[in-house]
Amino acid sequence: MRTKIETRPRKTPRQERSRAMVEAILEATIRVLLARGYDRTTTIAVAERAGVSVGSLYQYFPNKEALVAALVERHAADIIACTERALAAADPDDPVSAVRALVRAGLDAHRIAPALHKILVEQVPRVGRIAKAMATSHKLTEMLERFLQRHRSRLAVPDVKLAAFVVETVVEALTHRAVIEQPDLIGTSRLEAEATTLVLGYLFPPTPAERRPPRSRAAR
Repeated sequence: MRTKIETRPRKTPRQERSRAMVEAILEATIRVLLARGYDRTTTIAVAERAGVSVGSLYQYFPNKEALVAALVERHAADIIACTERALAAADPDDPVSAVRALVRAGLDAHRIAPALHKILVEQVPRVGRIAKAMATSHKLTEMLERFLQRHRSRLAVPDVKLAAFVVETVVEALTHRAVIEQPDLIGTSRLEAEATTLVLGYLFPPTPAERRPPRSRAAR
C-alpha cells in the first residue's frame, strides 16, 4: 500500500521572528535545490543552509515535500499575479494590445527564477499540494476566457473557451520549453515577438482585404 506523502505545513508562523525564520528556511530550500537538485535535497541540508536546527525546521515543515510545496505555491501565485496585472492594465477596447500584454506577462512570469522553475517542472513529483499548486493552467485559461468573451465578435474562433485553452497552452508550452531547453531566449524579445505573432494570427487573422498586397502604380 502506497504511503501518502504529507505536503501541508505543520503550522503557520505568527510572530515576526518565526516568519523571518520560515522565510530563511524557504530561501535556503531554493539554494539547496539549485545546488543539489530535488533528489539530493534533504531537510538536514536545508536547515544547515538556513542556519537553524532541524528541529526548528520540523516545527513548520514535516519533510522536504512540504518545503517544496510552499515554494511551488509561491511560484504559482507569482505567475497568476503577473497575468492578472497584464489583463487589468490592458485596454478593454483593444484586444490586440491586450494579447501582446498577455504574452509578455507569460514570459515575464517565467523569467522569475528560471533555474528554480526548471527544477520544479522537471524534477519535483506531483503529489499533494504540489500537484494542486502546479495546476495554474486552469486558472490562467479561465482568466483569459473571461477577457476574450468581451471581444468574441472580433474573434476568428467561434468557441471562446476553446480559444482561451489553445492560447494558454501555446504560450505555456513555448515558455516552458524555452526555460528548460533554451533559457537564453527568455531574456530576449525574439520569443515574445514570435509568440505574439502566432497568437494574434490565430485570434485575429487579417481579412482577405488586409492580406491583399497593394496595387502598383502601373496596375492602376
